[in-house]
Amino acid sequence: MKISEDTPVSMPMKNLIGIIASVVIGVWFAFGVIERLNVIETELKLMQSDLETANEFIVGVPKGDMVSPQINELFMLVEFLASNQEKLKENVEADMPQIQKVDMQVQFLEERIIDLESLVDKLRGNGTH
Repeated sequence: MKISEDTPVSMPMKNLIGIIASVVIGVWFAFGVIERLNVIETELKLMQSDLETANEFIVGVPKGDMVSPQINELFMLVEFLASNQEKLKENVEADMPQIQKVDMQVQFLEERIIDLESLVDKLRGNGTH
């Protein structure tokens, strides 16, 4: 038997449609997998790039390599906040005796109120027969 372009092939139509459908589904699946791999690879490359940039920034800032106006402004803000924190600490330490004095007065007044309430309760108890 010689096979050429003109060789007739007899096949049921059902089988031919099944083969074509299988090929179409296989091609569709292959392109879907390739596209998904491309998306994942792109995301991975972007994440690696962001990570490398962040690492360079973290390493470079303390060394002074990455100095920008924003970084300088941040350093100035940190210094300002540190000085304010020191002033607040000194003020609180200076006012500590006054705070303790007020606390003692509050405790004294609370004890007096409790004594007065107990006295009022006794008087009410004696006045009602």
